[in-house]
Amino acid sequence: MADETDSQQELTWQLRVSPRVRYAKLQIKPYGGLEAVIPPRFPRAEIPFLVAKHADWARYQLDKQDRLRSSIHLPQHLALAFDNSSTPVRYAGQSLAVNYDLFSEPTSSPQIIIEGSSLAQQLGELRAWIRQRARKLLPPLLQRVSRQTGLDYKRVTIRSQKTRWGSCSSRGHISLNDQLLFLPAQTVEYLMIHELCHTRYLNHSGDFWRLVESHNPDYRNHEKLLNRARNLVPEWFLMDLYS
Repeated sequence: MADETDSQQELTWQLRVSPRVRYAKLQIKPYGGLEAVIPPRFPRAEIPFLVAKHADWARYQLDKQDRLRSSIHLPQHLALAFDNSSTPVRYAGQSLAVNYDLFSEPTSSPQIIIEGSSLAQQLGELRAWIRQRARKLLPPLLQRVSRQTGLDYKRVTIRSQKTRWGSCSSRGHISLNDQLLFLPAQTVEYLMIHELCHTRYLNHSGDFWRLVESHNPDYRNHEKLLNRARNLVPEWFLMDLYS
């Protein structure tokens, strides 16, 4: 990885060579600015032209990132709609390292202690706490829904997915988004039914939706909520993940 500069456009970017991409692309990294990602055989001499071509977009996105960073408000209480909890947050600002031992259960500790001194570190610790809570709360619910529906799965993983609330592979491996904790439990339960139904039908055919409806007749309303549920995720979480 290297730093490059387009002096004419006054844009600085990081260069990353990845065998996983087929075409060169630009992206904005959280706290990392502009990044050019190219396949191994892409001519590096063409990167400045790529940056210049998309300079207006890049400048707009970087300005947007700066505005978000300057206006972000870290939570004083971390509220989760999933279990109707609200846990106080204290920012100690003493250590530069994430101390996962500090992420205690809300029922056993009166507060969440965040030790990072920079915004990036603090957001990272908050997201780590959310991830740990999701790993604690979501798998047991999925197991219960699986028993109730008679739909089996092989494995569950918890991730911070950018575009999906959940997914199911052809092998019956279910992935759940840790941001589900910001959604009502009934909708989260529906999402799990949806993914479990994919263990029978790995598509959205009529048979699939009939199976979904047999387990949750109100599925249409939950689908509508899921389509707009990104608004329920706090801005500080979205900035760290999507900016």
